[in-house]
Amino acid sequence: MAIDEFQIPSHVTKYLKDEGYTLNTSMTTFITQWWSWYTSDTEHDSDAKKFYSVKYSSGGKKKSRKRLSLKPARRACREWASLLLNEDTDVACATDKANEWLNDYLERTAFWINGQEMVETAFALGTGAWALWFDFDEAVPEIKLRTYDARMVVPLSWDMDGVSECAFVTKVSIKGKTADQLQIHHVNEETGTYVIDTALFIDGNKVNPEAYDVLAEFDTGCKTPTFGIVRPGIRNVCADMSPYGQSVFHDGIDSIKAVEIAWDAIFQEVDLTGVMVFMDEALIDVRDENGRAIPVSGDDRKFRKVAGHGASDFYEVYSPDIRIEPLVKALDTALAEYGDQMGFGQDYFTLDKAGGLKTATEVSSDNSQMMRSVKKHENALGGAVSQVLTALLTCAKLHCGADIEDDFGNVSVTFDDSIIEDTAAKKSMMLAEISAGVVPAWMYLVEFYGMTEDEARAEAAAGQVEEPVAFGF
Repeated sequence: MAIDEFQIPSHVTKYLKDEGYTLNTSMTTFITQWWSWYTSDTEHDSDAKKFYSVKYSSGGKKKSRKRLSLKPARRACREWASLLLNEDTDVACATDKANEWLNDYLERTAFWINGQEMVETAFALGTGAWALWFDFDEAVPEIKLRTYDARMVVPLSWDMDGVSECAFVTKVSIKGKTADQLQIHHVNEETGTYVIDTALFIDGNKVNPEAYDVLAEFDTGCKTPTFGIVRPGIRNVCADMSPYGQSVFHDGIDSIKAVEIAWDAIFQEVDLTGVMVFMDEALIDVRDENGRAIPVSGDDRKFRKVAGHGASDFYEVYSPDIRIEPLVKALDTALAEYGDQMGFGQDYFTLDKAGGLKTATEVSSDNSQMMRSVKKHENALGGAVSQVLTALLTCAKLHCGADIEDDFGNVSVTFDDSIIEDTAAKKSMMLAEISAGVVPAWMYLVEFYGMTEDEARAEAAAGQVEEPVAFGF
């Protein structure tokens, strides 16, 4: 178990139930299992614990060792986070002042870096969230965007359109004391605006938040949700009608095992086929003048020679053949299926000639499967980003004196897809357009071969390529 690993305390769940909320716990076991695979901490999942603990016998004794790991589950989540959300992601709204304030805020608060970390854990555990958090220590309140993973998110009201009310649980340190903080984002039925209720628990006992300079209740004045729930763009087949999502690697745990087995086998082979030295008794049992044994090297690659076999030689060296090539092929096969199960396609994690994994830019531009997966995840992620940033702008204008227009509209999100475009499809489309006379042939050389316009025109002329006549419209 990780140090200070987070779990929602029982006194917090009891408080929510006493307040009349019915909690959905259908995904608790799955989230715990996914956390084990994501962190390679097998404490909470018997399947992972059994898999990573390899049993063997040595000298008649049963022993165990920990299987070597590439941490494929975490690798997949990290890749998705970097592909989906980065500094080239663009957010915008309809008015100039709102755009300026928003982009300055996102840069100042490292939104993209923190957001990547949250998306990574959201794809690992199936759910994550951003939520507004207000700091009233200053004369002008400050708004922060806090991130939460599935272990901290408690949906309270939801339907097919999403979560409309939600609670978030974290640990905080207040005046030197560690406390459990519960914030409930719910709708005021009279005004239709979102209210944030905060409860604090110290040593399991509810305390008055005001005594610790924490506002117990705050009406944000915002009529849109003051949080954004992030889920991968895949259907949750673990629990039907659940407000939680499904881990991006849930369907691929067997392929994760295959990768780990192949990776472990390669370096077990390296270890087991190391040079072994068989030594004569005279070299091993060496004694000093007083008859006391002098220890030889503790290296476990040295062995006693069997009596009667080559007794005339004091030592023999044995170096067994190593079978790396077939094992690397096995790893490559496992990586291909793993990449397919994770939604990247079979070529994303293929080993290159140097034995390392290819980068995203080497494979993704020709990977239509990954492009489709990216679009699904972008659709799911974009809604959460837009929702929480729209609430941020509303509250910044109402409570922080931000110079923002009254009607700035909703925040739109444009993702950076420059490295996941389907090159083959783009080539086919342009060739069809050239045949139809919509674009000239030299533009193909500019687009896909990096030529300048003059070079492309000259090449097209040298190849006697006819310039298609554009349609007159």
